Amino acid sequence: AFIEYSEVGDTPLQKLLGHNVEVLKNWDRLLEPFYEYSGFDPVLQEEVRRAIAYQIGCAQCMSYGCPASVITDMKTKAAVDFAKKMAQTQFPVTKQDVDQLKAYFSDPEIAELCAFIAFGTGYARFGASLNVDDTQS
Repeated sequence: AFIEYSEVGDTPLQKLLGHNVEVLKNWDRLLEPFYEYSGFDPVLQEEVRRAIAYQIGCAQCMSYGCPASVITDMKTKAAVDFAKKMAQTQFPVTKQDVDQLKAYFSDPEIAELCAFIAFGTGYARFGASLNVDDTQS
């Protein structure tokens, strides 16, 4: 990593966030609801997470698995395609992009999906910006 890891945290990303214990604690608290209270299929969530990791290039995030080469579930494919676009700053999300999601997601689901993607993108950008190590090394 570009900076020293703190002694606080379990993973390399957490040890970078651990330089400020309150930030780490609250960051992790925000992550939990996306998995504990989401109505999304865990496979959909994981494919979105993987797509973000590989769009951004966070070594730790990518170490948990590669995106599927073929996605047959159209709802998951729509979410992954949207996540890839949302994670890239040079391609702004348009009304048409959101309208395409409406074939598979309700408005509350779209809001949750966007929040999940935004959080995941921020986490991956944090790790990539500081050149975090992967968890497998």
